[in-house]
Amino acid sequence: MHSPRTLPLASAALLTAALVTAAGCSSSSTATTTTTAPRPTTTTAPNPLDLPATGSVDGVTLSVTSSPLTGVAGSTTMHVNAQLKGTVTSAHLEFQISDAPSAESGKAATTQQISVSHAGSFELPTPFKPSTAGNWAITVTYAPTSAKDSKLSVSGLPPKVGLPAPFPQLVTVVTAG
Repeated sequence: MHSPRTLPLASAALLTAALVTAAGCSSSSTATTTTTAPRPTTTTAPNPLDLPATGSVDGVTLSVTSSPLTGVAGSTTMHVNAQLKGTVTSAHLEFQISDAPSAESGKAATTQQISVSHAGSFELPTPFKPSTAGNWAITVTYAPTSAKDSKLSVSGLPPKVGLPAPFPQLVTVVTAG
């Protein structure tokens, strides 16, 4: 008759650790991945720079494009286009351009507002011509006149100093002329 073998305590601990580690792994031929650790969040745009910066709230989608991405102080004119889709209610569309390093530092160099009541394409009323070098960030805000509806902002301006721009394609880098 055979007597049961016992593993030394250290070997048993290693075997237990190996089984616990292997329990989370799979060697199937399908392309399934399981992640147990949370992924870090980011404030940068998921879109490539050639696509519009886009946000949605309460059935309204705001997509913003701007041009150019680079220029020279005194000779560059910035253009901004805002596209509204969905259930657009009576609202103000506010365009701001700022060279401040973040949304909480400083006043916009230009703020222009138009009234909207339907989906469509809307331009910055007066294109902006920066006279100094800097990183000029565009922010467009959809602000419904009804207090029950939510505001929506799409911006190249970081929310705090040192954070990346949420939509870097809404930043025009202007150099000295």
